[in-house]
Amino acid sequence: MKNTFLKTISGAALAIFMLAMFAQVQVSAQILEEVPHGQSRDLEGSWNIQVTRRHCQTGAAIVTFPAMNTFMQGGTMQEFSTGAAPLTRGPGHGVWNHQSGQRYSFAFQFFRFNADGTYAGLTRARRQVELSRFGNSYNASASVEIFNPGGVLVATACLTETATRFE
Repeated sequence: MKNTFLKTISGAALAIFMLAMFAQVQVSAQILEEVPHGQSRDLEGSWNIQVTRRHCQTGAAIVTFPAMNTFMQGGTMQEFSTGAAPLTRGPGHGVWNHQSGQRYSFAFQFFRFNADGTYAGLTRARRQVELSRFGNSYNASASVEIFNPGGVLVATACLTETATRFE
């Protein structure tokens, strides 16, 4: 009688333990299905970009060129593009932040140089981003300000971007 009672209790305890183990595995699988491995729902990471310079009043495309943006944890970012010769511009450095939902903004600047290597001023860009549902692409619009070496605004430009996550 005593052995039967102990076997019943041991069997019940084992069944409860196994049920708890399987329930945890099932919950973990559900979490992985919501956010697939390798995907992020925020802007953090590196991106391949197609930048299109546009006429600010008409929106007509002027030129398209590739670029790359990297958004780091903590809200900083780096940028580089082929929109100007590498000897006439430096890399872009800036900041990014989350606005709401899938919307982000970022701003960066880079130094420009003349062909003889002298300082030509800086360019500052501000972008508004709409991240795709799963965070693998985004579209952005941008305003650009171009300053001379004395810090005087000498020109503005308008851009759009399409981007895909670099993996």
